[in-house]
Amino acid sequence: MAEVVLYADSRGDEPVYDYIDKLGRSRTAEAASIERYIDLLESKGERLQYPFASPIDKKERIFELRPGNHRVAYALHRGKYVLLHAWRKQTQKLDAREAGKARRRLADWRQRHPESHEREVKEERTKGK
Repeated sequence: MAEVVLYADSRGDEPVYDYIDKLGRSRTAEAASIERYIDLLESKGERLQYPFASPIDKKERIFELRPGNHRVAYALHRGKYVLLHAWRKQTQKLDAREAGKARRRLADWRQRHPESHEREVKEERTKGK
């Protein structure tokens, strides 16, 4: 079973939690659907595939959960799935602004947890040899 953690910024704010909490006040079924997808990520890990999850940035290895018209961006970091960002999908195309937020949050997470990212990159390099 994979461990799922919430991204928290330097002030301790957890944007994915806040998004689900706010959504749950008026759209409980949609919030529950997001929580079920997070549970799927926790139970299936990297085996979770389309239509439940899909890559949004292959270089940075950022993926999105796809519950209905909501999206939750996540990335694997030191053996844990970090939930980076959540938003409501507005169009068929990937929203570059939302993907950018996920990239920035992942960079921030890695910067504040540097030893674990360096170890992960080294492990990936040695697997390829």
